[in-house]
Amino acid sequence: MKKYIRGFTLIELMIVLTIVALIIAFGYPSYRSRIMKAQRADAKIFMLDIANRQERFYADRGSYTTTITDLGLANTTSPDGHYTVAITAEPSNDIMVTYRITATPQGNQTNDSCRSFSLDSLGNKSASPGRCRD
Repeated sequence: MKKYIRGFTLIELMIVLTIVALIIAFGYPSYRSRIMKAQRADAKIFMLDIANRQERFYADRGSYTTTITDLGLANTTSPDGHYTVAITAEPSNDIMVTYRITATPQGNQTNDSCRSFSLDSLGNKSASPGRCRD
């Protein structure tokens, strides 16, 4: 009586590898877009923190600032390092009466479809390009 060793054939292995490759090919781009979307929260949270600090600064001094260190922050990079922010202000008689915070991506986040986010002193939010959501 012959004893046969059971196992997988090469065809069976190739079929499994093909199925796994198809799952990865269709799933990875969706995964990457979800990661990019999740990392946008880094910019939004940081901009809201700066806006809150701007309002406290305005309540104390009667003017907004364009210097991040005046707000008690060490640098312009978001906490997770995915965005850099810039603050611009509009003066009226040497008093900064409005401001705009703009966050631009850096590192791997530059591949995101959303190029930048803005928040102004009136609470208006915008994203560039305009078709960008979240």
